[in-house]
Amino acid sequence: MAKAFIVASLTFAALLLCGGQSVAQTTPEAFDQLKKLEGEWTGTLRLTPGEHLERLGLNAEQSLTLNYSVRSGGTSLLEESFADGIEMVTVYNAQGNSLLSTHYCVLANRPVGTLDASVNGVLSFTTDADRSGLEKGRDEYVSSWRINLEPGNPNQFTYAYTVTKPDGSQWSARSVVSRAN
Repeated sequence: MAKAFIVASLTFAALLLCGGQSVAQTTPEAFDQLKKLEGEWTGTLRLTPGEHLERLGLNAEQSLTLNYSVRSGGTSLLEESFADGIEMVTVYNAQGNSLLSTHYCVLANRPVGTLDASVNGVLSFTTDADRSGLEKGRDEYVSSWRINLEPGNPNQFTYAYTVTKPDGSQWSARSVVSRAN
């Protein structure tokens, strides 16, 4: 009886913390949401201050254009990113029960991220360093992405990522982008 009460109490507390509105999505649902981004998006990418700006030749604020196109018979989504003359590519694809992101980075590496959470249009990916051929403590790489699809506004979303440096410190970038076409 005590065990049932504890389980019920924890469930109730979780619902209260989430406002009772949390809707987790499966990989196919999350991927279908991403595919709706097809087209061009623009915004301003804002990077956290730090030595990385000078070291990498980056501006703290950058004009950002994201182009999305569904490819490979609908099994992948290609993201082409253009920020102040720097081009990068990310491919999202469903593989088995996982939604993966493979990012071809200006940092000269290829972080492979796995969807960790997809709740209410917020998709969170974390890089699998082993799968990516990266080593913590040696490499600087994009360690996480967060895409907030803002279900109430299909013409805008928030795009953010975090980079982890070899010493474990981090810097991040964030942009609210709007549909250009």
